[in-house]
Amino acid sequence: MTLRLHSLSLLSLVSLLGACGSSSDDDQTQAEDIAEYDALQASLDGNRSVFDDAGGQNLATSGNVLFWVDASAGDPVLHSFDTSSNARTVYTFPIFMPIGMGSHTDKLNFQASSQAIASMNAADGAQVYRVGSAQSLLGKLTLDAPPFGQKWWSYSVDGGELYVAVQKPDDAKYTLQKWSPGGGAPSDVLVFDDVIAPNPLNELIDFRVVGNLVVFDDHGRYWMVDANGGKAKWVQNDRDVDSLAFASGGVVYNQGLTFYRYDFASDTRENLSDKLAANSYRINKTYATAHLPSAGGVTWSMAGSNTIVYVGNSGLFSYDFAADVVTPILLDPRTGATTVHYIDPVVAGKAVYVTGLESTDGSVGADGPIFTVATP
Repeated sequence: MTLRLHSLSLLSLVSLLGACGSSSDDDQTQAEDIAEYDALQASLDGNRSVFDDAGGQNLATSGNVLFWVDASAGDPVLHSFDTSSNARTVYTFPIFMPIGMGSHTDKLNFQASSQAIASMNAADGAQVYRVGSAQSLLGKLTLDAPPFGQKWWSYSVDGGELYVAVQKPDDAKYTLQKWSPGGGAPSDVLVFDDVIAPNPLNELIDFRVVGNLVVFDDHGRYWMVDANGGKAKWVQNDRDVDSLAFASGGVVYNQGLTFYRYDFASDTRENLSDKLAANSYRINKTYATAHLPSAGGVTWSMAGSNTIVYVGNSGLFSYDFAADVVTPILLDPRTGATTVHYIDPVVAGKAVYVTGLESTDGSVGADGPIFTVATP
């Protein structure tokens, strides 16, 4: 990419890059602000590399492993990349429920950890496969078919364990069960209905397990519970949750452009977007809101337990909400033959993987490669 410095000298460039993120730019002209943005964007691009030219969808991570789905040649195919060994794997088992005709891209049905991948590809149970092997079956858990209208039981994978939410015969309650692939019968962990009683369980939509903590969605109302015992606590979402992830001592989620952190022990919620908006960081006065969550639709991921990597108004940023530090990762190019808009970042190991929607006519592209850049 050609760097346009608007007649700035190399000394000026070094000065500008050193000043980025400060509020000492009030005397700069708009042209100088634009040049500063362009210089920072070009500098950050130097940290970026193409991970996969073909791109992908449904990027997800667990520990050091990145997962993505490629549907460019027909039925969706699951891929993974182990950042600790640089090993890539293309999985040959199906990751979709083969219902009906046409594309199966909208019928994806898998959950993964750094050790195991599970999929309910038939109405009689879940199959669990080894991560890093094209088709190494660890075991199959046979289950009764779910209720009419439900395609499969809700399930989650943590480490090498499979968790399933089932309704037992003659029991309308939902029981969380844990199963070790290749082992015996699953064991009961908790009953979702009981941990929120006397509140009724309206509809169990989905759940996730990490360690001893369980988060589940009761028809848009999210709850958190310790699998070792005790009552569930409402995470205090008062609108639909777009995305939710485990964080230190609780969860982080967004409702539109507003991020919240819920702390399980204290049963309190903190507005992270208010904290971010009050932070003194800015590129400069012309791009003062470049780092705020994208008004066009924010996508994000956790990096560790206290940092969010998110799409801002003008690129990709990270926010360490414990230290209250904002860091630019990649900026959308302002000029050039090809424009790039970043979406759907995820973090695996010590790197960010993000899809870049590319376009040659200035509009937001429809597809693009997966880029990678080191975490701040």
